[in-house]
Amino acid sequence: MLTNSQILDMFNINSIIKKYPKSGQKQVFLVEDKDSQHVILKLVEGKSERIKREIEIVTENNFANVPSIKKIDMYSYDGQKGIYIIEEYIEGVVLSDLIRDSKLSILEGIKLAEDILNVIVQLEEKMIVHRDIKPDNIIKSVEGDWYLIDFGIARAMNMESLTMTEMKVGPHTPGYGAPELFQYNKNDIDSRADIFSLGVVLYQAIIGNHPFLRGDEWDRNEVWYRTVTVCPQDIIIEGDVDMLFIGLIQTFMQKHISRRPNSAIKAKNWLDGVKETIMGEV
Repeated sequence: MLTNSQILDMFNINSIIKKYPKSGQKQVFLVEDKDSQHVILKLVEGKSERIKREIEIVTENNFANVPSIKKIDMYSYDGQKGIYIIEEYIEGVVLSDLIRDSKLSILEGIKLAEDILNVIVQLEEKMIVHRDIKPDNIIKSVEGDWYLIDFGIARAMNMESLTMTEMKVGPHTPGYGAPELFQYNKNDIDSRADIFSLGVVLYQAIIGNHPFLRGDEWDRNEVWYRTVTVCPQDIIIEGDVDMLFIGLIQTFMQKHISRRPNSAIKAKNWLDGVKETIMGEV
């Protein structure tokens, strides 16, 4: 991997502010560019079809509540080759950090649901499934808006799949992925998988604990087993008139895909009705 001084020279930046943990072939930095603006620099070693797919998905669509890509190019240095990406930096806090010691209020939860459902609706229109909605991939900006990041395992339904058909488990994060993602049947995967993951995120963010997991699971198999078999408790959320919001969240997390809202737009319309009722009581 390139050294810090090499990165400064090659990509015409003033300074490296933060280096994030490396993930596979990808290294991510928060940097200050020559215009003194904070941006995200991603370096991807070699040729990665998944990274190319991520770039195509984000750059070819002007999604709201998704960081924009400012520049893409190849780099080569002393035998090292790869892709570099300059991406919009969203100043704020990652949801996983935000909920580590506190919970979201019902109004904060509704805002989170609105903004991420807005992204899922846009993805659905383009026949894209994110497949990795989780607290680590959601950022709350300083303005109070929620952003969805990291399209590294997104599936474009109208493009050739990058996952071998005979694979028994599809790409996802255990504990947040819908059952159809790890009981792998490509024909069952659509925006309802993202709706399931959003339900898990909302429950965890507002209730304060994961709906299926205890945290002491031995391995992925136990995580998958609990995801399929454990039914989350019915919890009373302060301000939740007639338990409308928890009812919506519970439906989002239904194990069987046919029991969830059959589209992102249907889910959003349902949320709009719940919001109107709850806001009328506040």
